[in-house]
Amino acid sequence: MQSSGESRAARWRRAPSRLTQVCIVTDNTVAETFEQALAARLESSPQVALLRLLDPAAARGEWLVSREHGTIRPQKHGSANGIEQALDPLPRDSRLLLCSQDMDALDWLGGVIGQRVFFAHYRPSANHELQLGTMIGTVEDALRASLSEKWGDSY
Repeated sequence: MQSSGESRAARWRRAPSRLTQVCIVTDNTVAETFEQALAARLESSPQVALLRLLDPAAARGEWLVSREHGTIRPQKHGSANGIEQALDPLPRDSRLLLCSQDMDALDWLGGVIGQRVFFAHYRPSANHELQLGTMIGTVEDALRASLSEKWGDSY
């Protein structure tokens, strides 16, 4: 049985909470060791979740078919397709940080529920420590943007 937010389309590496402001979304082009290092760096930050898409092309195809048939989000606690089911636990105002070698494979995700997106291009040949630092910087930018939108300059 799949846990809340897990589906045939995606698997949570770091589950969201009600405090989540940013969800990093990766795909199979991102090394597992990189994801593990990223999850370890963010382990004390409940504002950040980490979701891995298992097959972005299939998830997108399923989502598009459900849109064509008008079955988008038919129930309050159920979803018409795997990607909506996966994204459902996220707060609606959270942002998606898309991380892939092929950004075009993920750029459609912002349209599923209407979340804002940030991008981080994954390069397997790059130094992982430098890339982790860059990713953390992008997460911080997304968190700042979220807080600024909610609280203005008062945060």
